Amino acid sequence: MVKLKFLDRPKLSIWERIIFLDFIKGLRVTFKNLIRKTITTKYPYEKLTPPKRFRGVHAHRVKDGNEPLSFSVLGKFMEIGYDESRCVACYMCQQACPMPTLFKIEAVQLPDGKKRVTKFEMNLLNCLYCGLCVDACPVDCLIMTDVYESASYNRENCVIKMDDMSDRGRDFDRRRLKEKDRIWIDNEERTKLWGQIRWT
Repeated sequence: MVKLKFLDRPKLSIWERIIFLDFIKGLRVTFKNLIRKTITTKYPYEKLTPPKRFRGVHAHRVKDGNEPLSFSVLGKFMEIGYDESRCVACYMCQQACPMPTLFKIEAVQLPDGKKRVTKFEMNLLNCLYCGLCVDACPVDCLIMTDVYESASYNRENCVIKMDDMSDRGRDFDRRRLKEKDRIWIDNEERTKLWGQIRWT
């Protein structure tokens, strides 16, 4: 049987009781940061643009002539029009996902033997935002954007559909496709937001 040992509460001196010395010591960090410039943003009135590599709400890239070489091979077996989602229904995103039930992907076989995607839905309530589905996509269709405002009052609104994802992908590529793929756009912006990093 384990015996529990109880420690006695430390005795406070008369001065510590009168002027709350421990309380003032505890507020030392608060007082020190009281005069510093704040680095928090006044959300929702002030919003920061996340880095390009931010893991936000998912989107689909569309067929627009910027497809990777893998798409030219897989695209032969698909019926995909210009400016439509370049998803080839390979189910690789679903296979790579730790929560594969968040995907609902359906495709139909056309009379000419080609395949066409009819449904691609993601339930973001189950999503971990880990990015494994994005890494697994062989045609660079599924991406993660800089959109982080995905809260909703209804569960149904947390299910994103293929048309919404294509619109979000067009918007993201229009704004940030040519941008360098780095955490911060430049060192000036990082320094302005976070200060100068001093390595020890």
